[in-house]
Amino acid sequence: MKKHNCPHCGEPAFTPIQKALAGSLRTNGKPCPHCGRKCCNGMASIYFSSATSVISLIIIIASYIMISDKMTSTIIIIACIAVSLLLNFLFDMFFGKLTEPIRIME
Repeated sequence: MKKHNCPHCGEPAFTPIQKALAGSLRTNGKPCPHCGRKCCNGMASIYFSSATSVISLIIIIASYIMISDKMTSTIIIIACIAVSLLLNFLFDMFFGKLTEPIRIME
């Protein structure tokens, strides 16, 4: 399995799952096992998350207004939220680069 490189030391340090769980610039990030400095997903993660959230919101509002059966509307809303979260997780796993977090807490 290909590991993603740490932006600080350049060593392959993060598996795709670890990269996805590292969070975005809004989080503290995950420490690199080699150098110990924290890493997180960069701005591409925030842009993609924002885009999927806006699209999900539009679909949720449209389904709530246009579908008269509330059970169907509820299922669509739940599925839309789940798909959005899954797409964001997959994007963080395989795309974008790791970077240093803005928020660094000791």
